[in-house]
Amino acid sequence: MDDKLVQEMLGDHSRNPRNYGELQSPDIEAEMTNPQCVGPTHPDGDRVSLQVALSDEGNIIEAVRFTGDGCTLSQAGASLLSEQMVGTAVSEIIEWDNEYIEERVRMELTPSRLQCAELVLTAFRQAVEDHD
Repeated sequence: MDDKLVQEMLGDHSRNPRNYGELQSPDIEAEMTNPQCVGPTHPDGDRVSLQVALSDEGNIIEAVRFTGDGCTLSQAGASLLSEQMVGTAVSEIIEWDNEYIEERVRMELTPSRLQCAELVLTAFRQAVEDHD
């Protein structure tokens, strides 16, 4: 995919995030920040608050919602990855790696940009750890 299409896709997910909002009764939740990524619209860095509803067995994601603010990549990453989480096993999501994230955002990421893109995944892992 060319750079212009990637920028358009990420911009769309940032401006019109999927799964944005809050759940009534989440089973797990966590908030993560990335204070290294600051900008005019997010002087305190990136922030993502994640809420997840689990299946009765607790092993499949039934619903995901997030709120937050930050750079385009942190918010687009949260939108893109939250779409992938629904219907997926908790154990599978925990194993998502840099390569999986780069495939979703359709670009190679420097370590600092990876921190932005994976912020929602970091929140998910923290929520699961806190729940166990």
